[in-house]
Amino acid sequence: MAETQDIANRVENIIAERLRVDSDAFDDETPFDGETLDADSLDLVEIAEAIEADIGVHIPDEDLEGLETVGEFVTYVAEHA
Repeated sequence: MAETQDIANRVENIIAERLRVDSDAFDDETPFDGETLDADSLDLVEIAEAIEADIGVHIPDEDLEGLETVGEFVTYVAEHA
């Protein structure tokens, strides 16, 4: 569980840094396209690239398109780490 929590924290920090928002402003159910994060497809690609560089998990474009919330992103990375 600690490893999963560590991955979740790292993913959330990457999202917060890339989208320039406070990590306390969102949770697992926050959608990327909502007003809190307001992320577009380029933002998601940049987040995926940062995750690959930091955590070592590659997220193919076809999988990236299906990740709509922060929690889905975290779960995907944890399952593939």
